[in-house]
Amino acid sequence: MPGPSGSANNLPHALPPWLVAFLEETEEENVTLEANGATHAVTARKALVGKLVAAAQQYLDGEITVGQAAAILGRHPETIRRAVRRGTVPDGRSRPRGQHRIRRGDLDVLAAPKSRRYDPKADAQDIARRRRPL
Repeated sequence: MPGPSGSANNLPHALPPWLVAFLEETEEENVTLEANGATHAVTARKALVGKLVAAAQQYLDGEITVGQAAAILGRHPETIRRAVRRGTVPDGRSRPRGQHRIRRGDLDVLAAPKSRRYDPKADAQDIARRRRPL
């Protein structure tokens, strides 16, 4: 949350980029409001933003099962398990032989768009360009 110093550097880590942008814009608006003498509005807005950041952090820190993660991402549960085994997503298990537990905030790694799909025409054109003349 933007702190009393007016800096957005005090934000918790791993907040979604859209929320960070919203909080930075809110801080800029607070500076303008304060410059215009609306200190009560600034105080109320800071309290509200603090609650928003706390709720977002609590939501992102929540742990879910592999099945829930698969349902959220629209992927097969085994895809999620592979990502955990590879270390792409941290495993939050409390016991070594227990079920995988995944922090909800870590799902954005798997939700990121994959690289472009394979395009056979573009590949053939690239091969033709690289081919040496006879």
